[in-house]
Amino acid sequence: MSSTTRAIRGAIQVSANTHEDIAQATVTLVDAVMGKNGLDSTDVEALFFTMTSDLTANIPPLAIVERGSVDAPCLCAAEPRWDGEMPRVIRLMALMHKERDAALEHVYLNGTAPTRP
Repeated sequence: MSSTTRAIRGAIQVSANTHEDIAQATVTLVDAVMGKNGLDSTDVEALFFTMTSDLTANIPPLAIVERGSVDAPCLCAAEPRWDGEMPRVIRLMALMHKERDAALEHVYLNGTAPTRP
């Protein structure tokens, strides 16, 4: 089997807009994506995060750097505002090295769900 770069999605709702809560939610989400997909830090190609505009106390890439367990490029952007959005959400698109035909498990925690089918 050959491996390639694959995208795995996920999201988590943060308890409160604090430095610590955002950091903990980020780590929990990344760990869950990696754990449920049988990956380790060497499989990570890049992590792309978005956050709802009510999260301002920290950013996911900083939380990943502070933790020091994933050495991959990270990017964070603001999610556009939209009617019906869930508050305090971090979304993730993780680019991982994974077998071409391996099943992917997207991870949605703390009541979050995909924004598209």
